[in-house]
Amino acid sequence: MLILQRYLLREGLVASMLSLVVLVGVIQALFLAELFGDAAQGRLPAGSIVLMLVLRMPEAVLLVAPLALLTGLLLSLGRLNEQSELVVMRSSGAGFMGALLPVTLLSMLWALLLLGVSGWLSPLANERSSDLLADAARHALVAGLQPGQFESLDQGRLTIYVGSVDRADGRLRDVFIRHNDPEFPEVLSATEGRIWIDEFDDNRYLSLIDGFQVRHGANPAESGVRSIRFARNDIRLPAPAISGGAEGELVRTLPQLSPPDSPLERREWHWRLAPVIAAMMLGLLALPLAQRLPRQGRFGPLVLALAIYLVYSNAVHAGLVMMEQRESMSGPGLWPVHGLLVLFTGLLLLHQRRRW
Repeated sequence: MLILQRYLLREGLVASMLSLVVLVGVIQALFLAELFGDAAQGRLPAGSIVLMLVLRMPEAVLLVAPLALLTGLLLSLGRLNEQSELVVMRSSGAGFMGALLPVTLLSMLWALLLLGVSGWLSPLANERSSDLLADAARHALVAGLQPGQFESLDQGRLTIYVGSVDRADGRLRDVFIRHNDPEFPEVLSATEGRIWIDEFDDNRYLSLIDGFQVRHGANPAESGVRSIRFARNDIRLPAPAISGGAEGELVRTLPQLSPPDSPLERREWHWRLAPVIAAMMLGLLALPLAQRLPRQGRFGPLVLALAIYLVYSNAVHAGLVMMEQRESMSGPGLWPVHGLLVLFTGLLLLHQRRRW
């Protein structure tokens, strides 16, 4: 590789990495606000926010890496064009392929990086974050109980009230529970309670100590009321609702998804490949878009590139929605969208070669 080509490669790489850092920082700030909201509502331990933010880094990279490459190459090539360095290159005999080679090499390296992130790193992060959320959901009940307030569980079928909570050992005082069963509603009260997790079935249980249980039918006048005093009563609590947990196809690597065995796996497979193809094509698209007329605005190519990226990314998401709605193993998937981008990029490159 010539010194000039190494120079183009270095300038494009530095600008693209800086763009990636900025865009990932913006996405991570949005993720951080979401995690703070989950922690405030008791769905996530406050001490796990930083770890969850790190685990969502691959997701942020996949979202903005193709745009970061396009922006970085446009900024670097635009600066070279603005300072007439590209004019000097053409006048000194540097051909179009000499300028295209470093851009192609950088696009291929960027695409390979995204392939590793989407194919292996992202599933690993999804699996780890899913385990973290599941563990947080199992332990979040004690943290979410507020003394003197009623807590509704299992879609309103279970209501819990506690007079006080010992956060250190999870002990509850003055516990009141109501099962909202239409046929056999019952009420339990106890002076003390404790929430624990069974190590065999991994379910949550509430042990009530020294209390009463009152149960009756839908019509107490006909069925009568049964009252029982107990020394200990173990109640199985409903399974926690885990928000943001990873499904089976999300924790599988790209080779495990090929060939797909279900419509969900097929959709996930197409989504994993979309950032890789986008990075390759958008990187090549930067070379013809970076060329400006002498009096053309500096940020004109950036606006045009952003419009192209928005149209392409929205088309990809629309294709994913259609695949989800169809739930079929047949169909073109996202290939028509990628094909249009490849055709558009090829035409612009051919036109730029004629103008070089």
